[in-house]
Amino acid sequence: MERFTIPGMAPRLSDIRTVRDSALLPPRVKPRRGCVGCLWQTLWQCTLILGLGAILVIAMTGLFYPWAFYLGGRFHILPYWQGWGKLHAKSGDYVLFVQFEPTPRGSKMYLETNLTGIAYVCTPRGENFRLRMGGGMRKHLNLSTDGEVIHLYMNYWPWNADFMNDHNPSLEFRGHWQNPKLIMDDHSSIARAFQPDGSVYHGQDENRPYMTEIVPITLTSGSYSQFKAACPVAKR
Repeated sequence: MERFTIPGMAPRLSDIRTVRDSALLPPRVKPRRGCVGCLWQTLWQCTLILGLGAILVIAMTGLFYPWAFYLGGRFHILPYWQGWGKLHAKSGDYVLFVQFEPTPRGSKMYLETNLTGIAYVCTPRGENFRLRMGGGMRKHLNLSTDGEVIHLYMNYWPWNADFMNDHNPSLEFRGHWQNPKLIMDDHSSIARAFQPDGSVYHGQDENRPYMTEIVPITLTSGSYSQFKAACPVAKR
């Protein structure tokens, strides 16, 4: 028999419990946190992990591609460049938006720095196409890319692109940096990708000319919202 008494006081009957009685008592249940508390803790942990991951990516970019923080001729905290410009072709006026950054992925056969990103092109018919973009510049770039040669290529890539066989329009641009702008031309890709009325060409005619009209474009630093605002102006 176990006794639970207070020193100096006579034990009461209620203080006398047998081992058997103690075993029959229900176990103490620890109070649980509410669901809201668990949710906030999970969100905080996810935010912390994402933040640390973003810092790691930026730090690795700064180690291998420090020039990416100076694209366009000035320092920016995020290592990418975005801009837009207009093309005045025979088939009408087009508006192009690009956003790109360096990437370790890509072909290792060419001695160049690979670029990756997204692009959008707005046509004279008012259509807006999302494009997946790649490109390249020479290896071992200085912090200033002024005067450096650059080429970009892109093709139609909507959300369901993996289930599509036709990725037209396909465009390419070649040129150089003239900070803070990109001075380029379309290498006749507008004429290859679009019909005279501005609609997308989906044919496979082997006799279709590869090099015809070459359209120049100057890309200036700007946002996607500025590009969107310029798109209606391009309509006929």
